[in-house]
Amino acid sequence: MIPKGKVSLPYRSYHFLWNALDWVFPPACCGCGKLGDRWCHSCLNQVIRLEDVPICPICGAPTPNASLCHECRNNPPDFTALRSWGIYHGSLRQAIQQLKYERNIGLGETFAPLLLSLLGSLEWEFDLMIPVPLSKQRFQERGYNQSKYMAIPLHLALDIPISDRALVRTQHTTSQVGLTGQERRENVCHAFTAHSEEVEEKNILVIDDVTTTGATMRACSTALMEAGARKVYGITLARAGLAAHPESLLG
Repeated sequence: MIPKGKVSLPYRSYHFLWNALDWVFPPACCGCGKLGDRWCHSCLNQVIRLEDVPICPICGAPTPNASLCHECRNNPPDFTALRSWGIYHGSLRQAIQQLKYERNIGLGETFAPLLLSLLGSLEWEFDLMIPVPLSKQRFQERGYNQSKYMAIPLHLALDIPISDRALVRTQHTTSQVGLTGQERRENVCHAFTAHSEEVEEKNILVIDDVTTTGATMRACSTALMEAGARKVYGITLARAGLAAHPESLLG
């Protein structure tokens, strides 16, 4: 699925263009503010990665002994699997907020090797990539979809089609921040519509920045499966809603 030791020319070109921009306009680290890197190695190395934590085999939430979590056991999602690279805490939280709210869109390219590495560890086969869409109102407020800037370099590296038309958010929803799990599910229920001509009989990778309860990914996958998708996988850079001291998850 993921090229071993080989990087596509379009991806190399994309990476080169961003590096050229960094040379002309030197960036500051989104974590510590140090000049020279979009996200410095010191801040990157502070992230607690979920590959080091036992997780639910379906939704990727930390669970004792990598057992099936309560939610997936009692209310299985329509997606086949969901995985996240790291815990939404510290410098990773700062990095995502910079991308999401501060127009630091170059971070989408910075995150690409991390997500490609995660995908390379999984045995997923997919035909189409879809960034989680924003509502028209949210897009007008923000001016861009941060998930799309994360998806573009993956599309270039893997040479797999990307679509921002196959899945649309047909309802404007309130921010998920601060909502309980049940409130999150109710907030995004029926918020998405998928177009069968784009997704029918396809295995689909849905890409987002953060997952907390998985409510958004559940709603996306339900819409996609109802439109005829064969399988849906989800990948996010971070997992939120965990312990106040996430290092405790490492045991």
